[in-house]
Amino acid sequence: MILVRYVLKEHIAPFMAALFVITFLFVVDFLVNILDSVLSKGLPMGTVLEIFILNLAWMLSLSIPMAVLVACLMAFGRLSGDQEITAMKAAGVAPLSLMRPVLLVATLLSLLLIFFNNWILPEANHRSVELMSAVSRKQPHAFIDAGTLITQFPDVQIWINHIDPASGMLYGVQVFELQSKGSPRIVYADSASMEYIDNGATLMFRLWSGENHILDADSPGKYFRIRFSSQDFAMKNVDDRLKRRDRNYRSDREMPIEMMLEVVKVARETQKTQFSEYHKSLFAQMKELNVALLSDSIVPKDVPLQAKEDSVRFERALQRMKVQERSQLRVVERAYKRLDGEKKREAQYLVEIHKKISTSVACLIFVLIGAPLGIMARRGGIGTGIIYSLAFFVIYWVSLMGGENFADRLMVSPALAMWFPNILIGIFGIILTTQMTLDRYSGNVGLFRGVRQFIKKLSRFNKKVG
Repeated sequence: MILVRYVLKEHIAPFMAALFVITFLFVVDFLVNILDSVLSKGLPMGTVLEIFILNLAWMLSLSIPMAVLVACLMAFGRLSGDQEITAMKAAGVAPLSLMRPVLLVATLLSLLLIFFNNWILPEANHRSVELMSAVSRKQPHAFIDAGTLITQFPDVQIWINHIDPASGMLYGVQVFELQSKGSPRIVYADSASMEYIDNGATLMFRLWSGENHILDADSPGKYFRIRFSSQDFAMKNVDDRLKRRDRNYRSDREMPIEMMLEVVKVARETQKTQFSEYHKSLFAQMKELNVALLSDSIVPKDVPLQAKEDSVRFERALQRMKVQERSQLRVVERAYKRLDGEKKREAQYLVEIHKKISTSVACLIFVLIGAPLGIMARRGGIGTGIIYSLAFFVIYWVSLMGGENFADRLMVSPALAMWFPNILIGIFGIILTTQMTLDRYSGNVGLFRGVRQFIKKLSRFNKKVG
C-alpha cells in the first residue's frame, strides 16, 4: 500500500503541471482567435470571463488525456532514471504491478470524463454559442453606413462618404449636432476612427483635419469657423447592451448522448419511411418507364418499317419519352439526396456519441503507452521518451480527426472511425507493456528502432497519399 501511494504521488505533480501547460496553450490559441472580435465589442470584464470559463470545458476535455500521457511518462521516467525501478525489481516487485494503481486511477478518470463530456461539456458549448451569438449582435457601428444619413444616435446625425473595409477608417465625415438650446453645430472632417469608452456605453469618434461651424445662440448673426487637426466627438452608443436569446436548436456538440440517440432514432425511422415510399411509387414508375422505352408500343404495328423511321409520331413519341426520362431522373436524384442526407445526419450524431466515450477511454490507453516509454527512457533520455510519446499522441488525434471526416462522408462506420485510434494506440501499448513485462525494456534499443521505423513508414505513406 505504501508503494501504491508512492507511485500515485509521483504522478500528481507532473499531471497538474502538464494539465496547466497544455490548457494554457489552448487558452492562448483561443484568445488569439477571438480577442480582437471580443474586445472590439466593449464587453464588460464579467462577460469576457464568462466566455473564457465556458470555453474552458472543451479545453479540459482535450488536455486531460494529454496530461495523463505526459504524467505517466514523467513519473515512470523519473523512477527509471533514479534506478528505483531496478531496486523494486530486486525486491521482487514487477514493473507491471506498478502500473496497476495508475490504470485503476485512469479508469476512474475515464468514467468521470465520460460524465463530463456527456453532461457538462454540451451544456457549456450551448451556453457559449448563445453568448457568442449575443456578442456578434452587439455591434457598436451597426448603424454606420456610407452614403446614408445616420439618424439613430440621439441628437446627432452623421454622414460618411466612404468606409475603408480593411482598416475601418471613415472618410468624408459630416456631423450635425442638434443641440437642445441654440443653433446646431456642424463638424466636417477628412477622416475619422471609432472606438469604445465606458465599457461600450459611449462611442468615441476621433476626427482628423476638419472644421467646426457654429452659430452663436445669443447672436445668430455671428458665425464661427474653427479648424482642427484632431478632435474627439463622443456619442451615446445606441447598441451597447448585450441581449441574450434562448436557442432551442442544439447542434451535435451541444447535446448529451440521450438527445443524440433520439435524433439517430428519428433519422433511421425517416429512412425507413422514405424507402417504403420510394419502393411503392418511384421504383414502380421507373420499371414502367423502362418497359415503355424498350418496347415498340409507341408506334402502331401496322405501319411499314420505312414509315416508322420517317414518322412524325415516332419522333414526337421519342421526345415525350426523353422528357419523361429526365423528369424521372430528377425525381430519383431528389430521393437519393433525401436518403443520403438522413444517413449523414445519423452518422454525424453517432460519431459524436462514440467520440465522447472513446476520447475519455484514451486516458486508460495512454497509460499503456506512457508507462513503458517512461521506463524505456532511462538510456534514451527523457527527451527521447517525450518525443515518441508526442508522436503517438499526434497519431492518435490525426487518426481521430481523419476517422471523423471519413465517417461523416459515410466511407466508414462511425463506431470504427472513433474507436480505431484507441485500438491502434492500444495495440502499441500492449506490445510495449509486454516487452516491459518480459524484462526487455531496459535499454532496448531495438524497440526504439522499431518505433522509429514505424513512424518513418507512416510519414512516407502520408506523403504518398497526399
